Amino acid sequence: MTFNQTQWEALVADTIEQVKYLAKAKGGEYSGDVDRLLNFRRNGQNLELPMEVIWSVYAGKHWDAITQYIKDLHQGKNRERSEPISGRADDLIVYLLLFKAMVQERAN
Repeated sequence: MTFNQTQWEALVADTIEQVKYLAKAKGGEYSGDVDRLLNFRRNGQNLELPMEVIWSVYAGKHWDAITQYIKDLHQGKNRERSEPISGRADDLIVYLLLFKAMVQERAN
């Protein structure tokens, strides 16, 4: 079995579209339309923590789900999941973009 170039290009294109959708839809739900980092900033202020710590907890949730999926594959365990594992990967990509925004903001 191989994952050919055509399949790869389709995966990249589909993922980019899904990430754009998630970034817009979920970003609006959590942060409104003015500051995409507001959710992290607000929760950080409430807990007197840097927003990056809040980001780490939220992103870690998706990483934990991916890690458990990998462990389950290795152990041959079929577990019911609350959402498709590919969705967790897409969410994590969005979180990495949010992290890049934090890094860029701190650099300015």
